[in-house]
Amino acid sequence: MRSRCSLAGIFLLLSVFLLISSCRRKTEGSIDFGLPGEEPLDYLPGVEWAVITDPVAAFREDAGFENKVLQHARRGDVLMVTGKKISSIKDSDGTVRVVTWYGFDRGWLVEDSLSVYGNRMNARAAASRLLER
Repeated sequence: MRSRCSLAGIFLLLSVFLLISSCRRKTEGSIDFGLPGEEPLDYLPGVEWAVITDPVAAFREDAGFENKVLQHARRGDVLMVTGKKISSIKDSDGTVRVVTWYGFDRGWLVEDSLSVYGNRMNARAAASRLLER
């Protein structure tokens, strides 16, 4: 009889412990996509990603060809866009056209040197296709 009471007591204590531990407040955390190497910014709405399409692209200090070259990028590089500026440039034939400059951590590139995508996954896929050629 005593062993039944001991077993019932242990069962009751375990049940109470499980009930209390399952009632903990859940904390908000980051989204886990379950794929290695991915970050929350990869799919964040409003964050754009660019793929360099020119063999070599020159990052400028600011939007405009008259600005100093800071660094270079190569075809297939995938970069997060950090800013945009619209300006006009004069082509070699004298016509003026409006272009968009894209800002990155490394500087500014003109739209003719890249393609822009809505998330990093699409940009990486485009870069892979570009490099296969």
